Amino acid sequence: MSKSNQIEIFYNEQVSPKESKRMKWFVLFAYSFLAFSNVLGFVSYSPVWLNAAIYYDVDANDLYWIGNLYYITYFVFAPPFIPLLEKRLDLCLQVSSILTAAGAWIIWIGKQSFFMCLVGYFFVGVSEALFLAVPVYLSEVWFTAYDRTLATCLGSYATLAGIMASYTYSSFQFWDLIDQEIINIKIEEMNFIIAILNTICVPLCFLFIRKTNQIIRNSEENVRFFKQFFDIFRIEEFSLDLLAFAIFIGISWIYISVISLQLYPFGYTQLEVGIAGIFFTGSGIIAGIWISFKLDQQARQGKQPDYDSIIKYTTLMGFLALLLQAFLISYLPFWVLIILNILNGIGLNVIYPIAIEAFVEKLYPLKSLIISTWILGIANILGFALNYILVLPTIVEYGIWLSLLILTPFQLYFILFYKSKFRRFELSN
Repeated sequence: MSKSNQIEIFYNEQVSPKESKRMKWFVLFAYSFLAFSNVLGFVSYSPVWLNAAIYYDVDANDLYWIGNLYYITYFVFAPPFIPLLEKRLDLCLQVSSILTAAGAWIIWIGKQSFFMCLVGYFFVGVSEALFLAVPVYLSEVWFTAYDRTLATCLGSYATLAGIMASYTYSSFQFWDLIDQEIINIKIEEMNFIIAILNTICVPLCFLFIRKTNQIIRNSEENVRFFKQFFDIFRIEEFSLDLLAFAIFIGISWIYISVISLQLYPFGYTQLEVGIAGIFFTGSGIIAGIWISFKLDQQARQGKQPDYDSIIKYTTLMGFLALLLQAFLISYLPFWVLIILNILNGIGLNVIYPIAIEAFVEKLYPLKSLIISTWILGIANILGFALNYILVLPTIVEYGIWLSLLILTPFQLYFILFYKSKFRRFELSN
């Protein structure tokens, strides 16, 4: 049997037509709910940062360890989890749901113990390492070439939706509160709600995420995992593509923290900062879903998805909006700030799933989980580093300029040199 026929079987018979039409959306829903709930604690304390530090009786900068545990656990645990995910995706996601629920309950039961809080977020972080790179692989296993980009997008944006939901809840729930005792009660209520939502994930994952025939492509059968994991750097353009994608994704993850630190000194209220963050995340999700749908329409028509134009123009839009914001932040009326945050949201968030899909296409037949793990791993390292750099007294007021400095060479790379390849798309059609 020829290689092209083997690949065609991989795409067309991965699941039965009946399962493909019905179950794939339930599988995606269960995964998305897991990703949504897992990340609810990531920025939940941001709008009430100083009060949360008082609640736990720690220095305010110590709260950055909540986010850092997400970053560190992913980088440490995600690579060795790849073979497990390829063998039993269903079991890994079910275990992930249990770990997330356990971590959330440890945080709530621990109340004002910061040690218990960190233990809980360690469990949540390990859980994230089991699923964060999964959307592109889940869409590869359950979806066809004609709805794969949308599936990857929906799965990826579940994390952003969780960040937006928790940030929105905190911004409005703690708005205009001064009494620390009331704030303490509301923090415990918030942690209880997060624990409940994470508990709901467990039956959803066991009910909807089933074992399916996760076929390994013949071209990869004799390639040892760890050899492929590191040999990937020998591929032409891999390092540049990896850094460009990972840095844009990493900056998008820490943008809300950056903009919060920049806006407070200019008199913006907690609620206004929260609203700016909501528009940033929401605009990226809406635009990304619409663009993914359009890319799948191109695939249905037999056309190659236009990844290059999407990546080039959306990132440029976000970069220019960020540049304007850096120059004019002290003069901007609030409504202009919102517009710039909408453009930033499109520029920094749309690239997340689109870049992973494009990179998998370009490097096919390399394992999609290895590719997405490398991108997200580098993005997590960047998030971890900037979490420390941005709170330094001499750096804090230059957060946007530092972000622009990091993004500039890779923005130029996207505009001048980046070009997609369509190895997977061409072989599956």
